[in-house]
Amino acid sequence: MKNRPLNGRSVLIRVRKAAISGVAAAALAVGPLLPNNVSAQASDGELKRFILIGLCEPADDSPETLAGFNEWYVNQHVEDVAHGPNFARGRVYGLRGQHLSGPTYTDYISVYEVDAPSWEEAERALNEWQGNPDAWEGRAKHTETGQRVGNVLSCPGSGWYELLGSWDGPAKATTKND
Repeated sequence: MKNRPLNGRSVLIRVRKAAISGVAAAALAVGPLLPNNVSAQASDGELKRFILIGLCEPADDSPETLAGFNEWYVNQHVEDVAHGPNFARGRVYGLRGQHLSGPTYTDYISVYEVDAPSWEEAERALNEWQGNPDAWEGRAKHTETGQRVGNVLSCPGSGWYELLGSWDGPAKATTKND
């Protein structure tokens, strides 16, 4: 959690983030109790599109942590994960402002698009990929950076979401980051 001055807004932010962390912890605790046969796989074995969303931020506000977070997470980790099996794309977004007057819960969001028969299979393949130190040529640098910068990441939540619909907007053909 960020070390912010204790003013009214920062206390509310900390309470919100703690509540989200509590919900995430409860989901992790309940997950193993769910039946093993629950699957998002299509009956015909066809691949489906999932996204893995990570709610992430630097572990604290120090300039050293922010520099390490940007070097390791923003510039290396998301790319590393995006090279995993069946991953179509990995993106990271930085918060730049509130929408209307709604709350914001994290400073960064990572979004990974994955084609897999089920979210369980995507999770299994990702864990196997991340456990292999030789999975891709950039892994050694990513690992070295992680060891050098230390624990720079706070991730109060993440989850797999199945694509239920998609609509391209007018910027689709002109957005440089697509």
